[in-house]
Amino acid sequence: MAEKIELSSAADDYFRTLPGLEYPQALVNEHPRIANAIVELRDDHAKLKSYFDSLLNDSRGGRRGFSFAVMKDIQNLRDHLLPAEPGLFWV
Repeated sequence: MAEKIELSSAADDYFRTLPGLEYPQALVNEHPRIANAIVELRDDHAKLKSYFDSLLNDSRGGRRGFSFAVMKDIQNLRDHLLPAEPGLFWV
């Protein structure tokens, strides 16, 4: 049986202090491992973008996907944490 991953206190603190963004409760509750990884990668925009892309695009096939609430949290974090590149719009 896999070990249960808990949300790190650093991730909890970080999400609670993000200005202008609602706490990602669904993501934290359902996928704390992903929430922890986002916080660990927050200062490396290239790796963070790649991680968000891997979460939002099924390149391996057969994934069951996220609940709507989790998907919304992931998208909100992506929009907030990654600066838009000039001339590009998120789709």
